[in-house]
Amino acid sequence: MEFVMGSPATEVGRMEHERQHKMRIDRTFAVAAKSVTVEQFRRFDKYYRLPPGSTSLADLPAVGTSWYQAASYCNWLSKEEGIPNDQWCYEIKNGQVTKLKEKYLSLTGYRLPTEAEIEYATRAGALTSRYYGETEDLLPKYAWYQKNSKDQTWPVGSLKPNDWGLFDVHGNVLTWCQERHLAYPHDTGTTVYDDEEDITRINPQEPRALRSGSFFLHANFLRSATRFNDLPTARVSFVGFRVARTFR
Repeated sequence: MEFVMGSPATEVGRMEHERQHKMRIDRTFAVAAKSVTVEQFRRFDKYYRLPPGSTSLADLPAVGTSWYQAASYCNWLSKEEGIPNDQWCYEIKNGQVTKLKEKYLSLTGYRLPTEAEIEYATRAGALTSRYYGETEDLLPKYAWYQKNSKDQTWPVGSLKPNDWGLFDVHGNVLTWCQERHLAYPHDTGTTVYDDEEDITRINPQEPRALRSGSFFLHANFLRSATRFNDLPTARVSFVGFRVARTFR
């Protein structure tokens, strides 16, 4: 499938690192409809606790999880569902994720979504800045953000989904992506770029991509093309994750 990734120069709130370019995803994949919840994450890590000040509802998104913890959860979930070990997407040594497996986008185990996958799934075929249209008027029906969140996370799936059934992809918590935060290509003409594997080495000093929106952000940042990033070791109260898989 092909789509136009990024935002046009005329889009309200646009940032320079959102340059539009044509992207191709040459595989069948799925992205979870909701972020991983506190209840789900505690099955993996019984000692997990929400950041101070957060409520303890089981269906809140799990936040304060590093990229490494999110990747470890993906391997654990693959094991729980009986997916063969050779299809898991991360290599683990002494309980820690050490690298991505070679050709991880062709493996069928759980993993984090790529930037292209999450933008494609968020847009759900829409060309507008948000999957329902352009203006902020309807945003409170779809996303938790500065205007309606009361500066806190909310149970996943509480608001309306996009046309493909994904909840909270415009706001509640940011979501970790699989790859490093890299610059978009400058060639924005007819070239079509493939969504390919990143390098397998994980450098704790290199930021990983973050997508979606968050409960404390202004509406200008809650758009399908908005990009963020943080170090894979970061554990912050407005970042969670959702899982993805490749299907052959």
